[in-house]
Amino acid sequence: MQQKNTGKHNEQGFDFTGSMYLLVDDIVKIHPFFNHIIPDNILVAISPSNSNKSGVVAKLRPMLFEGGMRTKTVRGIEYESPEVIIKGINILYIVYFHLPRYLDHGNHKIKLSTVLHELHHISPLFNGDIRRYSGKNYAHGNSRKGFDDLINIYTKEYMGLTTRPELSDFLKYKYSELRRKYGAIYGDMIRIPRSTHKK
Repeated sequence: MQQKNTGKHNEQGFDFTGSMYLLVDDIVKIHPFFNHIIPDNILVAISPSNSNKSGVVAKLRPMLFEGGMRTKTVRGIEYESPEVIIKGINILYIVYFHLPRYLDHGNHKIKLSTVLHELHHISPLFNGDIRRYSGKNYAHGNSRKGFDDLINIYTKEYMGLTTRPELSDFLKYKYSELRRKYGAIYGDMIRIPRSTHKK
C-alpha cells in the first residue's frame, strides 16, 4: 500500500492510521466480499472526538457522487466533488475514525466489525460512490438488523480466515490503554473535503 504511514511504532508513539491500513489490506486480501476494494485509493484518517460513547465512531466519505460522477446538479446548481491526490494516487474514499471514541466504544470484535461495516459501504464498482440499496434507506437497506447481522457474519469469517490475527490486536485496547502502552497515538488527519459550485 503506497501510503504515508506503515504501522511501525517508534519514539513518536502508536501509528494508528498505519496500523489500520495494514488491517484493511488484510481484510481486502482475505475476505472475498471485499476483494473489489483497492486499498491504495483509500485514505484512513483520524478525527478528534470526545469520549462520548453514544456518538459516531467511524464514517466513510465517498469522494464522488452517485454512479461515480464528478458532478451533480441539485435545484439547478451544479456541484463538483473535490479531488484528493496523495503521492500521485487519486483517493476515492476516506475512512475516518473518531478518537478516542472509536477505541472506547466496545470490545475487540465490535471495533473490528466497525471496520468491515465502513468497508461494506464502498461501492462494488469501486467508483468513488457508496454501495446503494434499493428503497429509502439506500445506505443500509430495508433492515438495519439484517445489515448488522451480515457484518457480524463477515467479521467472524475474516477472523477465521486471516493468517495474521495480530494485525487487529491494537483494537483490544481502549484509547487510554493504548496511549499508556506506547506513550502517544498519532495518525493522518484531513478535513472533510467539501463539494463546490462548479463555475
